[in-house]
Amino acid sequence: MGRSKTMNELKSMSRRTILTKVIALACFLIICMGGGGAIGAVMASDFGDDSDWYKSLEKPCFNPPNAVFGPVWAILYFLMAVAAFSVWTKTGFRKRPAPLIFFFIQLVLNFIWPLLFGTARQVFAGFVEIVILWVFIVITIFLFNSVEGRSWSHILLLPYLGWVTFATVLNWSIYDLNKDNDVDIGYVVGQ
Repeated sequence: MGRSKTMNELKSMSRRTILTKVIALACFLIICMGGGGAIGAVMASDFGDDSDWYKSLEKPCFNPPNAVFGPVWAILYFLMAVAAFSVWTKTGFRKRPAPLIFFFIQLVLNFIWPLLFGTARQVFAGFVEIVILWVFIVITIFLFNSVEGRSWSHILLLPYLGWVTFATVLNWSIYDLNKDNDVDIGYVVGQ
């Protein structure tokens, strides 16, 4: 029943509507995956094996290998793009803008975090920013869940929320392990 309904909807769409949706999906993918990939490429020397600073930080035992981050983020950015596109197909940018406004705010916050943590080496500021990011992700999830006909789209953001939760704990742990060391981690609370 569901599949035949989808096929009938596709048959009833004009070529222009289909083209518009394909272009929109491509835009969401480019913004999410391309933006994330660009940030990752620019930040490569600030993180991982290419960064003497990052290698010098004491890290918790649950810190994943550097090779894990790229594939995980690629999957998460893909899921984020599909979720946002699915909401856009129901709300557009004018009909009900709040879900996509919050989506793009959290995406910008996502792109800012590596600049704070890695480039600026402000580990505590990175922690504060990632907590704010986490709140915006939760709000986005609730807003996506409230979109009639697309309430499933928020499910695609749950792995992202899980990863950012893990990254928040990791960020705090790195700060806590290094706040009394000689490594430059930026601002230290109470000092």
